[in-house]
This record gives sequence, structure tokens and C-alpha cells, in this order.
Amino acid sequence: MALHTRVDEDGPRPGFIAVAAAASIATLSAAYGGEASTSRQHPAVACTSEGGSPWIVKARGTLTRTKSKNEIIYDLDLGGHSYTWRFITKPEGSTTIVGPGFLTESQSDVGPRGQRLYVTGEIHEYAGPTILSLAIGSRCPTSDPKRWSNPTVQRDAHKSGARPSP
Repeated sequence: MALHTRVDEDGPRPGFIAVAAAASIATLSAAYGGEASTSRQHPAVACTSEGGSPWIVKARGTLTRTKSKNEIIYDLDLGGHSYTWRFITKPEGSTTIVGPGFLTESQSDVGPRGQRLYVTGEIHEYAGPTILSLAIGSRCPTSDPKRWSNPTVQRDAHKSGARPSP
């Protein structure tokens, strides 16, 4: 939608600009069910660690975060692959997460898999000894991958009655 201003010999007319701006806002509000929506793009990097080894950059891309009154939508374009996930908050306050599926390639023999989605747009995935971190920015995490807790290992230890190591 283009925003046009009327220009007379004396310059633009402020009243016309205000009416045109109000019409633009009304159109956007109608398109988003009466709520304003904002989008921001961020650089993103996907890094992996195998068995606690140092982080390695696997792909770089763009993460777009679109926020409205009751929803945050993430669109990730990463190395030619696209993923979308969302956080939807209902009026009573509960939040539903619709995930993107796993970003790591599916391998049947990797063992248990797990994924943590953060409202910041970051993702941590665990597939056997492999950890994937999707981070906002252009650098891999600075923390030691050996210090990251793997929820699939903790879950399986709890199910078996074993106590996790300190």
C-alpha cells in the first residue's frame, strides 16, 4: 500500500497526511483482526557439537519474528531450508507452541531426540550425542557444549530409575 501526500504550493497538507496515516493503520488492523503486528529480521546461525566437541557452524540464515497481540511467529530461512513455528497465547493465558519439527537431519540410529523452543526464537536440539543450537546473531554459543543438559538423557534416566550424575 502506498502512502501519498497531497502537495500544494505551500507544501504538504498535514490534515491529509494524518487521514492517510489513519487509513493505513485501519487497513493493517483489519488485516490482522484488529491488532497491530510487527516484524523484525535477525541474522541466525545453526551450530552443532558432536559428543561435547567444540561448536561448528553448519548454516547461516535469517530469522523473522512477527509479533501480534496473541501470537509470535518465527520464520527461519536457513541454508535453503525454511521452517516456521509459533507461540499462541489464548485469552485465559495458556500458551500453545506449534513447533517446526527437528532442524537436524533424521537418522534412525541416533537415539533419543529432544527439542527446546525458546520465546526468543532460539532452539536447542538433542539427537543422541549431537547438539544443535539455533542462535540469533552470527556466532555459535560461547558456552561449553559439555555443560548443556540433554533433556532426553535426563528423561530416560528418570524413567529407568537411575539418578543423573552430578
